[in-house]
Amino acid sequence: MINFLPVIYDDFDFSPLFVHYSTADMYSGNDVNFTQYPFSRFRYFFWEKKRLPAFLQIDETQIERFDMFKNIFTRGDYFYLIAYQYFNHVKDYGFEYKVEGRMKIELNGSLKTISFFEPLYNALIEEKNRCQILLRHEYILLKNKHSYTNKLTQLLIDDYYDLDDAIRKEKNVFAKYGIVIKEVYLQIFRDFYSNFADYLSNENFEILKKLVYPSKKEVQSFKLATRNNYRNLKDMDARFQIISSIQRSLIDRGFIADTTTYEQINDLFNNKRRELHKIIWLKNVTALHTFYKVMEEDKIIQDSEGEHWKILSDYFILTKDSEITKDELKGKKRSTNLNMVDELRDIFSFLKKIVA
Repeated sequence: MINFLPVIYDDFDFSPLFVHYSTADMYSGNDVNFTQYPFSRFRYFFWEKKRLPAFLQIDETQIERFDMFKNIFTRGDYFYLIAYQYFNHVKDYGFEYKVEGRMKIELNGSLKTISFFEPLYNALIEEKNRCQILLRHEYILLKNKHSYTNKLTQLLIDDYYDLDDAIRKEKNVFAKYGIVIKEVYLQIFRDFYSNFADYLSNENFEILKKLVYPSKKEVQSFKLATRNNYRNLKDMDARFQIISSIQRSLIDRGFIADTTTYEQINDLFNNKRRELHKIIWLKNVTALHTFYKVMEEDKIIQDSEGEHWKILSDYFILTKDSEITKDELKGKKRSTNLNMVDELRDIFSFLKKIVA
């Protein structure tokens, strides 16, 4: 019905990853750029157009009423393949249907309403099953199981994190299907965790364990440090006034855009996975690094278990939609501009004032 991943050849063949580790010693492969390996084609479901391979035969000129949808294709969004297949097959387009994940297609000469989720999920499961067979075949033949298994695990973990970034960065409606792709990755990781544990490094084993069995206490964003009581205020009232003061102070001092809402700042300090747009940071990356250092030094927030740079990169974006990476933040030093540091400290002056 909808062929997301066309077959490029019928003959069975081993992956380049297998070929490498069937001939290489156990320590090689760290510097090799592998592009094809079991489950690697899942990347095509969330990649931008510029990274998609030619064999997918994407041809936007075949889309009916292309002018209606050209913006999403001109931008080259993430989840490009999913968007392309939706518009390439939809008939009698309706905006509400797209939002709800439904579509009308032509079937046996008449229009039929289907769930777009169904062919997408079927394609993902079909690809997963195909690759599980390939993985098992390669696995039983290899003597160098340890290096092969760990390299494949690292590649898939990187792909999973790339998918997570794409979901958070993308604004179009098709990004929500990333949750389905994540579900299939987690099925693969459960399989690895259960069946290949003897060959996994301690690091990979712990990463998979965290992904497969996440803790409800996992750090998602910052959390205000626990206070014994608040002067003359009930706790919920105090929180509302504290968050409002932080929001207003950051805006008034020119650190964040004046479009920033209370809800965005509240989520930043609520140990919550970001669901709203990123906060636009108007200063440089050093200032954002220093923002965290001030919160840490003044015990504004609880310990973030080493996730602080990841939280900041997930919650903030520079002007002109310029992304901030956690490595970039980590590499900066605390600002020596004492006036700016004092301004950052003043942002939390209301919190400090009402704490008994």
